[in-house]
Amino acid sequence: MNHHKPYNPLQKKNLAETIVRAILGLTPRPMSDTDDLGGAGVYIIYYTGNSPFYAPVANRNIHGRFEQPIYVGKAIPKGGRKGGFTDDDSAMRGKALRDRIGQHHSSIEEAENLKIGDFSFRALVVDEIFIPWPTRSFVPVRLLV
Repeated sequence: MNHHKPYNPLQKKNLAETIVRAILGLTPRPMSDTDDLGGAGVYIIYYTGNSPFYAPVANRNIHGRFEQPIYVGKAIPKGGRKGGFTDDDSAMRGKALRDRIGQHHSSIEEAENLKIGDFSFRALVVDEIFIPWPTRSFVPVRLLV
């Protein structure tokens, strides 16, 4: 008799892993490359600079490896924080991802010891119901890289 639980592809953890795999399959982009970015979803920010404070992170990201995020975030559709759901295509519209990454861009530029050219990101438009899942489970799933 098999005492293992059957695999449930619709289990939240498994669904989150599919989103993580999808975003990790994207090519990282410079932080200033957001013009064509639309919709809502999840994003990952990477650092590749030479700050001694972030050396352990940067060392895992140099030479195009991008193995260690410095930040994992979400960008929800406008009005999404109020708890209401919109139509099924709402994640595709708007500019939540571009705006959220733009906020990080501004914060980095305000810092005196950081250069925007040392940061990259991956962003994935995701149906709004799934947006929180990868950010909650990214750390254990990070080994998928």
